Amino acid sequence: MIDEEPGVGNSFCVAGIITGVFMLFILVVILAFSAGRGNSESLYDKDDPILELDVDTFGPAIYGVKKAHFVEFYSSWCGACIGYAPTFKKFAKQLEKWSPLVQVTVVNCAEDKNMPLCREHSVSSYPSLRYFKYDSATKDDGMKYSGDKYDINKLAHDIAGLAQADAQKQNPEHWPSFLPLSETTSLEDVFKSTGSTPYLAIIVQDSPEVIAWANLINYHGNNGLKVAYVSQKHQIAEKYFTDGGVHALLFSNGNAEPLWKSSSPVEKWIDVEEKIEELIGDKIAAKAPTIQPINAAPVIAAPSSPLNNQYEVQLVDLKSAMSYMLYKEIPRREEIRDEPLAALKQWMHTLKKYAPGTTPMRRLFFRLDEWIQLRAVVTANEWIAKVDEIQQALGNPLPKEITWMACAGSKPNLRGYTCGLWTLAHSITVEAYKQEKHNTAFKPVIDVLEPFRAFIFHFLSCSECAQNFTKEAEKNQLHLVTRAEDVYAWLWRVHNFVNKRLSGSLTDDPSFKKQQFPPKSICPDCYDSNGDIDESKALPFVFKYYSNIKTDPSENLPGYKVVEYKEGKTLSAGQRHLNPKFQVHAGKVDQLEANEKVKNVLDAAPQRTWRDIDGYDNLPETSRSHHYFIWLSLIGVALIVIYCKYRKNRSKFWKTFYYQNDFKL
Repeated sequence: MIDEEPGVGNSFCVAGIITGVFMLFILVVILAFSAGRGNSESLYDKDDPILELDVDTFGPAIYGVKKAHFVEFYSSWCGACIGYAPTFKKFAKQLEKWSPLVQVTVVNCAEDKNMPLCREHSVSSYPSLRYFKYDSATKDDGMKYSGDKYDINKLAHDIAGLAQADAQKQNPEHWPSFLPLSETTSLEDVFKSTGSTPYLAIIVQDSPEVIAWANLINYHGNNGLKVAYVSQKHQIAEKYFTDGGVHALLFSNGNAEPLWKSSSPVEKWIDVEEKIEELIGDKIAAKAPTIQPINAAPVIAAPSSPLNNQYEVQLVDLKSAMSYMLYKEIPRREEIRDEPLAALKQWMHTLKKYAPGTTPMRRLFFRLDEWIQLRAVVTANEWIAKVDEIQQALGNPLPKEITWMACAGSKPNLRGYTCGLWTLAHSITVEAYKQEKHNTAFKPVIDVLEPFRAFIFHFLSCSECAQNFTKEAEKNQLHLVTRAEDVYAWLWRVHNFVNKRLSGSLTDDPSFKKQQFPPKSICPDCYDSNGDIDESKALPFVFKYYSNIKTDPSENLPGYKVVEYKEGKTLSAGQRHLNPKFQVHAGKVDQLEANEKVKNVLDAAPQRTWRDIDGYDNLPETSRSHHYFIWLSLIGVALIVIYCKYRKNRSKFWKTFYYQNDFKL
């Protein structure tokens, strides 16, 4: 035995402490790095003239700032948002010069950390557009835009009108005057008022003068061009135009002969800007303002997902879809009441009866259904608290961290939740048929399909997707579904119609193209000689496919192998199965919940108590605390003394033991 040098033990302890602190530091850095990443990919990049904010930067950028903001609340997985992104980028590009007065802004509500911000602003569907006025103070200063968001010219005109209303009410400093020239002002007077500015543009328009206001904002602060506007009865308008329409003029300062005058009525503000840029753009060019996010976290690219086999029903996808639905989609509103609450009650009742998954997962929906049916109003905080309470009681059967396997897309914002939700719905319809195929009282529409449609309509945050699904339901005559087997056949047909409509769109994942299900690659017998789907063969395949829920990435292992040995020889080998409550579709939850209630009643009954002979229970609470503290202190001191003695005598003991015995270790 090697003798320990003096101080080696202490040095070793110090080194261990330093190593532990260092590893803790590394862990904290990793966690901070991961937290900053987010879990969704933005639909916009640094080349777009758009300010992207999050929960940390939204307040400092919007509230108390001397400009207005036009904000798109979007979700990066939402099909409608993905489809709208190119339009919004084009719109933002047109309004790039407006940013000193009106900043085009976005918030990604698919980011976990942004969910409270989006909930605070009552964003119940995406994309949602809000105008925050000049010097906004609270969320109540944000006004929802309900116009046609795809008509970007009308959208710009409406924003110009909102900015003009801001100017009238608040008279912002350093903003342009949105007032027209007086009826007595001549062209020469206007030239004099422009000073050394080389060019003058005059818009002729009666109220609302949105084209004039838009160009006022666009060229505000440009030292090469001044914009003014007059009514259609003004002397300047009557001098150059007679048709009474909206027109525009461009002058060199001091020259009454216009460089350009519109030959026909102007319909869009951008037409005026494009003509001005064509004629004098190089002479009045001003550098576009740089957008600097306030305290923005660094953008870190999310790792690409491995391309898993998409044609599998994975339990992890079902769990993630349920978790996202319960924690993200349902509590998007601050309050759930009236029709949305009625739809939620129906959907929870359907999930209580037919939800796929393990017994704890199904018991979760059983308890949620019992709770929600008695509520008249549910707040988002109440909902999340109840889900957390039941989760904890059942051992957290659903994960907080969302992970996609068969539903993973080639990018973080593709497939994911929508794929998981479709998979969940198909699995529910198949399970409903299994349970109810011999039940003459079963109503496929009332019990399953209508609750799903209503839930999608009220709670799917992709608003256009939700509306389109209702249209598909009407088109495919949902109300005529009566046979039990049609409960899963109808949904399968509708899903194929949706895939056909969306194939090749911006929402289509290039690595997982939308196609008819099942494809020939997994079911060649499901197609006839003409290449069309043969329903007589496809439907049994669909039923079997959504019945086979895989609980492992590679194969579904129902248990584990146990081998018994004795004296080096194998005595027996066998397969042991997992506890039934962890298997998919195991057991009926109704009886389990009934037994749980009986157990809780018994546990709550009066229990026998023991009398304290020594009278310790009669001591005041403070005396008990002092006794505990004294005894714990004495034990701690004793342990320290013993350890120090041990450290001091350890080397001497082992030396004696090693050299003064007849044997060696």
